[in-house]
Parts: sequence; structure tokens; C-alpha cells
Amino acid sequence: MNKGWINYKRLSLVLLLSVILFSLVGCETIELKSNWRDRKITIDGINSEWKNTLIYIEKADILVGLLNDETFLYACVLAESPFLRAQIMRQGFTVWFDPAGENKKAFGIRFPIGREEKFKKEMIGEEPEPFLGEPFTGEKEPDQEKMQEIFKKSLTELEILRLGKNDSKKMPVAEAKGIEISLVPSSGMLVYELKVPLVQSDQYPYAIGAQPGKIIGVRLESPKIDIGRGMRRMSGGMPGGGMWPQRGRMPGPGGFGGGMMSELPKDLKLWVRVHLAANKSSVTVK
Repeated sequence: MNKGWINYKRLSLVLLLSVILFSLVGCETIELKSNWRDRKITIDGINSEWKNTLIYIEKADILVGLLNDETFLYACVLAESPFLRAQIMRQGFTVWFDPAGENKKAFGIRFPIGREEKFKKEMIGEEPEPFLGEPFTGEKEPDQEKMQEIFKKSLTELEILRLGKNDSKKMPVAEAKGIEISLVPSSGMLVYELKVPLVQSDQYPYAIGAQPGKIIGVRLESPKIDIGRGMRRMSGGMPGGGMWPQRGRMPGPGGFGGGMMSELPKDLKLWVRVHLAANKSSVTVK
């Protein structure tokens, strides 16, 4: 057999294997395990109850903890990146659930809702962005008092979302039966906690739709902040105050594992398959 033909076949085989491996890496699915709840979880934005449950997800630069019992799924998300913290508060944060264990957006909870309408006004110059002061000019610090006012107001309501339906519903957090949710930025860390019913009922109309022991799909989303307008006008570096880096400084080696360039604004789109714990076995709730 021609030696050149053999080498060509070998080269083709190597290229084919490379394509297959590349495809597998690109389609890698993140699998997480929810443990049976063995402690009392209070949804208050304090992460001390989540010790030994948090898993670092490098792709999103966040820590995630999951617990469940026969009635509820409990989730905790920690974000350290100043850009991601500002993004979640500014653009909103949505957790989608798929009871079939796939990547479909069957049932979602958006909290905080974000400030989309105000952002549209800011973009056409009708209203300044209080989180950025005079947009990136360095001439004026962000309005701290207004920031706090907006921050508190943004945490008073949530939005229930459903796939393919125009029946998204905003409501006060206190009226979302069965759902408890909290978000607190403290000590350079944003702490998000969620308690959501597993099975829908008259008592819990907003639920994931899955029994303990099943596999569900969970998708976390927060669109990036468009800083193009501000960057074009920037003269004094990034603004100080709030959840943004200090003026004149880009973040150093940041987040839980990222570097300087990884701190630049980007969409948060993370999908994971979650294995719900089946039963408490011998676990004793503390």
C-alpha cells in the first residue's frame, strides 16, 4: 500500500478525533448534586448556613450550594466579582427551572428584576445612571443615597416567568406563596438565597414541578451591562463607590479565580443539571 496514503489516513483519523474531542468539551454538561437538607436554612442573605455545600463553578466565577427536602429546593449563589455584583443588581438575575432535566426555560424567577426601563431612558439621555455618576467622566461620584434607595426598592418585588407564555407576573416578594428569596451584598460578597417549592399545589402555585430524587435543569442568567456609552466618554477611569472598583483602577486578580480581563462585562448564562436528593435517610435536621 502507498506509504503516503497510509500517512494521509492517519492524519485524517487524528483530525477526526480532534473534532470529536473539541465537540465534547464544548458540550460539557455541569452536574451538581443537591444534598438532603440537614440544617435549618433561613433565607436572609447570610451564607453561614451553607458551609460544606458550596461548589465553585469556574465558568461563571460563582459559588453554588444546593439542598432539598420533600417540599422545597434551597439554593445559595455567592458572587465576589465587583462587575458581576453590579451587573446582577443593575440588569437583574433570573433562575430558570426545567423539571425534565434539560435546558428549557419552563419556570423562572427573576429577582432582582433589574432596571430595564430606566436603562432605556438613560441610554437616550433622559435620565442619568446613579450607579455610575456622570457616566464614566470621573467628574462626579455616584449618588450614594440614590443608589441605596434604588437598591432597597429593587428587592421588594420579583417576577414569575413561564416558557412560551406572555403571562409573566410581577408581585411583591411577600405575596409569592411558598417562595422565599433574599439578596445581600456585604463584605465584598453578593449573597443570593432562594427557597422554592418542588411540587405545585393550591398552597404553592409557583413551583418547579419535580419530586425529590429527580434530575432537573437549572439555568442562571444575567445580561451584561453595556458600558459602551460610558467608555466613549470616560476620562477618569472607572467610577468609585457602590459595587464598582475604585476610580482609576481595574480589578486585580479577581473573583474567585479570574484575572483582570475576565472581570470585563459579559453575559452570565450558566446551565447545570441538578440531582435532587431522594430522601433524608439517616440525616437529622439541626
